[in-house]
Amino acid sequence: MSELYFPSISPDNEAGDGPVSASELQGALCGLLCMDSQASRTSWYKNLFEDFTPDEDEALDLMALFDQTVQELNSLDFDLQLELPDDNAPLSSRILAMTQWCQGLVFGLGTSGLTDDTELSTDSKEYIADIINISQISNDDLTDSDEEDANFEELVEYMRMGLFLIYGELQPIDTSAQTEH
Repeated sequence: MSELYFPSISPDNEAGDGPVSASELQGALCGLLCMDSQASRTSWYKNLFEDFTPDEDEALDLMALFDQTVQELNSLDFDLQLELPDDNAPLSSRILAMTQWCQGLVFGLGTSGLTDDTELSTDSKEYIADIINISQISNDDLTDSDEEDANFEELVEYMRMGLFLIYGELQPIDTSAQTEH
């Protein structure tokens, strides 16, 4: 996971409940991009956090996160990496980041206009329901074992691929615009 940290953004700007993690922020950005692929790299966060004015370093980090996420979401190789702690971090830290990413995704989708009336496939609707359920997992729900570690990795892969599913439905990739490197 990158060292992005945004102390100026809080989950509830009015209550100031603390900073948003990079995991939650990337999830929210993914939700926004699913609904609006034309979001501006310099002000996308204002769509999610109305009263947020980043300092210069935060603005650069936000633009870098935006650029990386857009590039990875539009990759034909499905190489999006979720902003989660690496495999050496305790399982509890990875679970917390995973739930924050899911909370961010749900927030980003909802804030950007996803409603019950939005036309989605059954698979996408099930994915969103699953993301909501994953966002409610707590450390108390799991034990620290090799089996739980494998389950965690499977959930992360499911989250990644499901994101491509809903992104593809809401923002189809224009393969004619892709260039090979």
